[in-house]
Amino acid sequence: MADVGISGIRDLAKRSLRTLRQEGLHRFILYGTRYLSWKLQIHRLVRSLPSPIATVVYILIRRTVRRTVWLLNRRYPHRYTDADPYKRILVDPSSIEYTSGASRRRGWAIDGEWDRRSKHFVQRTRPRAIEQRFVDELEWDETVLADKYDTSTLEDRGAEIDRLYKHIRDGGYKSQRQLLEESPKTAWEGLNDAMHPLANEIAVDIGRDGELLWNMCGQHRLAIANVLEIDRIPVQVFRRHAEWQAIRDRARRGEEIPEDLHDHPDLVDVLGDE
Repeated sequence: MADVGISGIRDLAKRSLRTLRQEGLHRFILYGTRYLSWKLQIHRLVRSLPSPIATVVYILIRRTVRRTVWLLNRRYPHRYTDADPYKRILVDPSSIEYTSGASRRRGWAIDGEWDRRSKHFVQRTRPRAIEQRFVDELEWDETVLADKYDTSTLEDRGAEIDRLYKHIRDGGYKSQRQLLEESPKTAWEGLNDAMHPLANEIAVDIGRDGELLWNMCGQHRLAIANVLEIDRIPVQVFRRHAEWQAIRDRARRGEEIPEDLHDHPDLVDVLGDE
């Protein structure tokens, strides 16, 4: 066991040094902060606090992240976005066809092929099961979700999804802010990996050509929104491909960008009423 521990520490040290050399001190510090946050389970600690205190802590963390990304954008404009790292945009849920893999890189602009290695969102187990349940009208034990759980757990999970489906179908799709105002208990109980309901919107990344890629949070909500053919839902934007960030930069400077991008939801804030 000790050898395993030492080996793990060595691997971590090697990865840390590689990050420091290849990506710079700023990324090294951010990766380290994220790693410590994960190890300490900060998101669970925050949401375990009384909700007024948890909200204050979340606001302070959000303010710190915003300030950090703002400063990094001015020092490394091609590696961090000019946009609010907690930015929300309204999108057609059917436009989110692929996934990018869970990443908490709020405000980062990242080059490479990460946006080309995506998988179809509907190929994930839960979106497939939701389509089978509400489009094909199968029982939960006839869906692919049955392969994931024993009978008792499947019944509980299926009942939860049924309630969520009926809630959205009957009351319309609500943003987390709306849900927090109308039903705080529901908003807090709906948290999985987020520390606060306001951080629990469906999360997306944006690829080089502006494509929206599901990142994390809210796959059930996204799948249900597609099944119900809802026109617009709010999502939070995490990372952007460096090439897409370059398009944002050109738009912000008033330079020409492709005509078909003028109505992209991530460019509304830089194009204004144009």
